Amino acid sequence: MKMTGAMETSFKLALKKPPPLRTAEDLHTIYCHLYHMDVLSHLREHQLRSMCTSARYERHEAHHILFYPDSIATSWYILLSGSVFVKEHMYLARCCFGKQLEGRRGCECITLEPSEMIVVDNGSEGDDGFLQRDGSQRRSRRRFRRVNPRGERELITDGQEPTGYNTLPADLNKMHLTDHAHQQVMHMPPSQSGCSIASDSGSSSLSDIYQATESELGDVDLSGLPEAAVDSEEEEEEDEDLERASDTLLGRDLVRECLEKDPADRNDDDIEQLLEFMHQLPAFANMTMSVRRDLCSVMVFEVVEQAGTVVLHDKQELDLWYVILNGAVEISHPEARVETLCMGNSFGISPSLDKQHMHGEVRTKGDDCQFVCVAQEDYWRILNHVEKNTHKVEEEGEIVMVKEHRELDRSGTRKGHIVIKGTPERLIMHLVEEPSVVDPTYIEDFLLTYRTFLSNPMEVGKKLLEWFHVDSLRDTVTRIVLLWVNNHFNDFEGDPAMTHFLEDFEKHLETAKMKGHLRLLNIACAAKAKWRQITLQKASRESPLYFSVQGGSERGFGIFVESVEVGSKAAEAGLKRGDQIMEINGQNFENISFSKAVDILRNNTHLSLTAKTNIFVFKELLSRIVHEKKNGGLHIPKIQEKKGNRFSIADLPGDMEFPSDHKSTRKMKANTVSGGRNKIRKMLEKTRFSILPPKPFSDGGVGQSQDDSIVGTKQCRHSVAIMPIPGNLSSSSPDLLHPATSVLDFSNPADIPDQVIRVFKADQQSCYIIISKDTTAKDVVAHAVNEFGLLPAPETYSLCEVSVSPEEVIKQRRLPDQLSKLADRIQLNGRYYLKNNMETETLCSDEDAQDLLRESQISLLQLSTMEVAAQLSMRDFELFRNIESTEYVDDLFKLDSSVGSGNLKQFEEVINQETFWVATEILKEPNALKRMKTIKHFIKIALHCRECKNFNSMFAIISGLNLAPVARLRSSWEKLPSKYEKLFGDLQDVFDPSRNMAKYRNVLSSQSMQPPIIPLFPVVKKDLTFLHEGNDSSVDGLVNFEKLRMIAKEIRHVVRLTSANMDPALMFRQRKKRWKSLG
Repeated sequence: MKMTGAMETSFKLALKKPPPLRTAEDLHTIYCHLYHMDVLSHLREHQLRSMCTSARYERHEAHHILFYPDSIATSWYILLSGSVFVKEHMYLARCCFGKQLEGRRGCECITLEPSEMIVVDNGSEGDDGFLQRDGSQRRSRRRFRRVNPRGERELITDGQEPTGYNTLPADLNKMHLTDHAHQQVMHMPPSQSGCSIASDSGSSSLSDIYQATESELGDVDLSGLPEAAVDSEEEEEEDEDLERASDTLLGRDLVRECLEKDPADRNDDDIEQLLEFMHQLPAFANMTMSVRRDLCSVMVFEVVEQAGTVVLHDKQELDLWYVILNGAVEISHPEARVETLCMGNSFGISPSLDKQHMHGEVRTKGDDCQFVCVAQEDYWRILNHVEKNTHKVEEEGEIVMVKEHRELDRSGTRKGHIVIKGTPERLIMHLVEEPSVVDPTYIEDFLLTYRTFLSNPMEVGKKLLEWFHVDSLRDTVTRIVLLWVNNHFNDFEGDPAMTHFLEDFEKHLETAKMKGHLRLLNIACAAKAKWRQITLQKASRESPLYFSVQGGSERGFGIFVESVEVGSKAAEAGLKRGDQIMEINGQNFENISFSKAVDILRNNTHLSLTAKTNIFVFKELLSRIVHEKKNGGLHIPKIQEKKGNRFSIADLPGDMEFPSDHKSTRKMKANTVSGGRNKIRKMLEKTRFSILPPKPFSDGGVGQSQDDSIVGTKQCRHSVAIMPIPGNLSSSSPDLLHPATSVLDFSNPADIPDQVIRVFKADQQSCYIIISKDTTAKDVVAHAVNEFGLLPAPETYSLCEVSVSPEEVIKQRRLPDQLSKLADRIQLNGRYYLKNNMETETLCSDEDAQDLLRESQISLLQLSTMEVAAQLSMRDFELFRNIESTEYVDDLFKLDSSVGSGNLKQFEEVINQETFWVATEILKEPNALKRMKTIKHFIKIALHCRECKNFNSMFAIISGLNLAPVARLRSSWEKLPSKYEKLFGDLQDVFDPSRNMAKYRNVLSSQSMQPPIIPLFPVVKKDLTFLHEGNDSSVDGLVNFEKLRMIAKEIRHVVRLTSANMDPALMFRQRKKRWKSLG
């Protein structure tokens, strides 16, 4: 919402006041504006009011650096105007950024234009006051009904306590994420009754898993096998820590607390909490958000304790509408027909004031059945009030849009009209109309979901170009295009027509002399472009390439594709004019000369290219070439290609501020080939090795172990690979696998480089070299020659990779000089060797090869449970974060797009991969005691995944332990200590399926649960599937935009879980502090 006039002035004046001097009127003014912001819509009333007492206003000019990579995160920001650039992402007005509870930032934040923002300080260490309501605020009258076995209703109020509630067994063997076909039963004419919603197709694989556990547990007698103890004192100490950690697995049931309140006592927070829960239920399908909100404000909670209780008798007069929250009921109709309704279905009255009677008998099928009930008068009033609040827009006698008046809070400060449905043409036109205070995200929702009702995005593009020539609409159109590029750049990358649209829009900005907006567009396009893999084959080195390139480091640019021959293999493979080539065959092209790049392209018959769209920087390159031809020489740009400050945007100003303190200089040095033995020793003392076994995964996504190399896995950018202290090393895999006393201590990241590798000589001497991902093989050779004190010039040496196959076959290959990402490439069964090109020598003898092969074979029990959980979480989080928001829509509506939903499918497969990995690791162990140790190991890993907020892997591990082949290993389970049995039960209880997995949802929605979070993906998909299949896409011939708005909101909520980086340094820090406080 754009603020204007007196409202804006009063808001800023209130924010500028020191917090202790703010009056009640100031706090109310701030609260009203914060309430209107969609980026804060997930916060409750008490949180917003708490924020009002500490938030402050700041304004910064363009090119101001808000924070540096080494800065400690003490606050986060809400952008009111302007734009900022943070780690390859541009944030526009009405966005929040910089959320990080603690630790170092790890990246810079630069304002791209004069920007206004709200600064919110992080809470003090360990203080949850901001995240929790005061106890006094939670006290309210309880009012709900309990039905005894005789069918008698008892009203429970504050003076009475129920005798206790039966809870469903937390047994995942009985859990099925795929529900039966939902039904909604009301006693009304057949044409009005029924609402069929298909089950979640995304849960079928999990359903198969759980069905497998239904078989009886068999007994496997392995008592004759030799057994050996593998426990250690460190494990015993860790066991004590686990007991403490398991105490807080489950939080309070906020939904039930809200339901038990007297409806008159429910505040806006309570209604929002109920609304989030109820919108997933079939009974509320095809209802607008205002109807759902009103129903949540009047519904009464009812509990039926025992199975077989009659809720409604035949011919009983009806006065309530029921929705099942937990359990199931059976309806016995007079014609001997029996109908079963489960969670989310409804029964009872229809929305009418006429007298109605029950036809049949309703009886509960299980204990602890829970309902919400709405009185007949309220139900009729709310559903019939919708028509009075609607406004129909007509053109030429036809309805083209329907709007609804809404009040989103009881204070009346947030009310207005919101679009419910409309024709595609009218929805496009609404993009440039005055935004409503109750619908601030219409543009974002439209840009995400237009693909469901428009076959060609150029229908929107043509209108935007047309409206750009209207002076009053120009700024609005520019903001829409910036949002489109920033949020969904994949709409432009694979579509030539949309790429041409961007070029036309750039010309319009140049003509209108909107240089600031043009610069923002350039930055957004360069930052949002994705890297693509392209493979080309040439018959011989002399064969033509069918494309030409320009650029080079001598011009201050990368290598760009200048032209591609139409219909050639290069064009068919996806190479396009304006693509920037990032690397070829593993060699970095970001800072390479033009002649060197051409040599590599010509001299290789197999070309594996990594490219990304960068059309605007390419055009700057062409402009530079024209300028050079006119002036007869190369033009050297102000910003050179330096590691510390390289941007892909050619037109960034030369006076940009960059950190120059000693810490930044020291870190920059550590990120190149550098450092002496003392620095390496200091780093090795602070860190330790993180590794995952590659065998369970065939997709190459897991960080493979890297002999002695220190590795950040391909997906985990912040993973730091770790070596032991010299003097305590074996030749290939040092004793990095045993638990250490200091776990993941990254207290001073400035001293920790990206990666470390170990380089050997033929006599098996070795040295450690600190590198970055961009360090080339040639750089490593130069440094290794210096470290070994060799006399010949570095040019006489090369870097070789030696590996040993399981069949003990030694393989050796020379690495190209420009090969980078060296730590990512080495495997457990491989080593890097420095080879003299002038001599013929054996780098790795047969005896050394056997040692290398033996040391590369490690077992799961050798790995730290915390590190396995951390690596699983970082790997899965990278996959989850790479999912484009449009992929959810394409997958949900089964749309064909140029981008597809590859990232989504890859992440969807993770849960099955990890589930069967767990079973494989347990079942391949012949020793019963070690099988028990492996089970115990996985229970620990699951708990640590919970601490990493990785619910997907946590659920996968629990699923693997519940698979029938594992569950029937009675001998192994009987050896499991009782405290681990209890811990396993507690972990399972988080995913109790009752009340639509209310316990899991409660944990996930807890305000102390801040990003980064990896949710349980089958539940995410189930919720989206319900919103799609439970609501019509078209109503009365108009696009049901209310449905699309709900889907967009759900996707935004999912994407918000990735808004912070997953930092291994912070995963277990809170855990340590909590334990320390417990003594």
